Amino acid sequence: MPSSHRIAIIGNGGGGKTTLARRFAELTEHSLYHVDSIQYVAGMRKRPETETSEILESWAAGESWIIDGFGSLDVIERRFQRATAIVFVDFPIWRHYWWVTKRQFTSLWRTRSELPSGCSEAGPMATWTLFKILWRVHVQLRPKLIEMLESPDLSTRVIRVETVREWNRIHAGGVEPR
Repeated sequence: MPSSHRIAIIGNGGGGKTTLARRFAELTEHSLYHVDSIQYVAGMRKRPETETSEILESWAAGESWIIDGFGSLDVIERRFQRATAIVFVDFPIWRHYWWVTKRQFTSLWRTRSELPSGCSEAGPMATWTLFKILWRVHVQLRPKLIEMLESPDLSTRVIRVETVREWNRIHAGGVEPR
């Protein structure tokens, strides 16, 4: 586990970001924040971006935290600048689709605890929407994230997770940024 006080966890849906975030919170006892918990309101409607950004900025201004998820690119970049470690879950797109499909199946019986009250991802339309988001993140946002994370001021703080073996190792106890 990085000897970090501010850990940003980012990556496409279904990659196990939330599971890692929960594990890091257990290991460090730092405050854990899920972007999905404030990005949506009842009925899975998007909260206005300005409100979401204000909340995310207030979280990132704290002394120690673990933040799981996205937000707008400018907010992500400022979060990364404040982070002492950045975990980038970057599996092949097929794995994200596979793991999201399994999560969607499970959502028929229980809603993810990090979603706000009144929000559910169950059902074919929600699944189709999520699949489109996965693709959009992969082809539009991922290249921008990679460019951002490879910058000299951030690259030393990045832990890039590209295999299940790496994910399992980090989940078991963390690693130092490369």
